[in-house]
Amino acid sequence: MGSLELISNTLRLMGEGTKVCVEITLMAADAGLIPVDEDVVAIAGTGNGVDTALRIKPANTARFFDLKIKEVIAKPREF
Repeated sequence: MGSLELISNTLRLMGEGTKVCVEITLMAADAGLIPVDEDVVAIAGTGNGVDTALRIKPANTARFFDLKIKEVIAKPREF
């Protein structure tokens, strides 16, 4: 198992939406669409609409471990 797969599987422990929130935050930071020095709210869901919202301090993919999940605003109880 590669390190990217291990990270993805670890994030999935908190639900698919958590993994997606982190991924979209990384992609948006890499594209320069969001600042990396201000918290953002990322929202995601799985198949049935939005079910996860996180407050995140973004980071670029190259600095992945600088990304911080600051607050879980919402996530499904069952996943």
